[in-house]
Amino acid sequence: NPLIRKSNSFLKILFSSICLASGSAMAAPITDLGKQIVSEKPGSILSLEQQDVTDLFPHADQRLLVNYRSRGIQGEPIVASAFILLPKGTPPKNGWPILAWAHGTTGVADTCAPSGDYVGGPVHSYQEVASKALDGWLARGYAVVAPDYQGLGTLGAHPYMNAKSQLHTVVDAVRALHMLKPKNFNKQWLVMGHSQGGAAAIAVSAYGQKDAPELDLKGAIALAPGGYQYEGIAEYVQSNPNPEPSVAAFFPIVLLGAQAADPSIIPEKLVSPEMNAVLTQARSRCLSELQSDLKKSPSSIFRSNADLKPLLTYLKQQSIENMVPTVPLMIVQGSKDHLVDPRGTSAYYQQLCKLKKPTIYQTINGGDHRDALRQSNTFATHFLNVIEKNQTKSYCSNSK
Repeated sequence: NPLIRKSNSFLKILFSSICLASGSAMAAPITDLGKQIVSEKPGSILSLEQQDVTDLFPHADQRLLVNYRSRGIQGEPIVASAFILLPKGTPPKNGWPILAWAHGTTGVADTCAPSGDYVGGPVHSYQEVASKALDGWLARGYAVVAPDYQGLGTLGAHPYMNAKSQLHTVVDAVRALHMLKPKNFNKQWLVMGHSQGGAAAIAVSAYGQKDAPELDLKGAIALAPGGYQYEGIAEYVQSNPNPEPSVAAFFPIVLLGAQAADPSIIPEKLVSPEMNAVLTQARSRCLSELQSDLKKSPSSIFRSNADLKPLLTYLKQQSIENMVPTVPLMIVQGSKDHLVDPRGTSAYYQQLCKLKKPTIYQTINGGDHRDALRQSNTFATHFLNVIEKNQTKSYCSNSK
């Protein structure tokens, strides 16, 4: 019947118009999210901003803030941020060599991104210590690139201590420098990291060459690296349900980082109601703020019936003992570090010695967690000399 067909056609047009007007009823879902990021090449620059060079970096000529295309845990496209420091003077004939800086734990909130640091800000006291170390590299004639890591200052959650994510954001930050002005930068690069970043530096030392074969990774420096038997932090909290406040303030970062990497891990189902309040704070506050705010630990961290197996399994997968460096590695560790247990760092070093991997272990007698960073310039000079003279094949040289 032609009349019925016309009526059906009219209804289809009317229905389509209603859907268009509503903007939602029949909207096609956006699929293949990776293709929504304009550039498919890791390291591609998405935005670039000139920033003032502060007095924290007297040897810097220029500071830039960059958003670049990187890769997440599964290699999916993400946007990451970093700051770039260029040394004074003109680049040498072969370009400036590059130091990639992997920062220590700041938190999981966007305000904890070091690239957004400001005087009086939640990461400024840490940045003041880090800047002295980085300025030493600028004085040596290195360009410095300092990634924030996935989800810090950019979209998405921060998968704290996830080995693949940290590897990707560090390597792709170096690629971004070469995209910026290739002739100004040498293919040779090193990675240095502290605490969380020490684990990132170890991940780069193990997988960086394979991940970026077009670059020339010369070595890695891990300062008080976290992550040895990483599941141990959860086991400690389980067996010590009322830990000191500094541990209780830090632990939500571990939980939220695990959830960011594996959404099946739901911290709210694991922690006590009292601890849940601290967890909520950690979503928007940085580590320094959490530690100053929390005067008394919750009476218990976990619920009594919490199933910790998925959490422990995930944390164990991120442990540094799973990583075997393919380039020379120097570890610097304070003997009185109360945040990273020197016994774990030493055990990892011994593990590498047995594998005959070129590793140097430097102990700072009486040194605390930040002393490894404060004194890194002296050790870095030694390490560069060792690499230059190709002496790292003398396995397991132990300096005290």
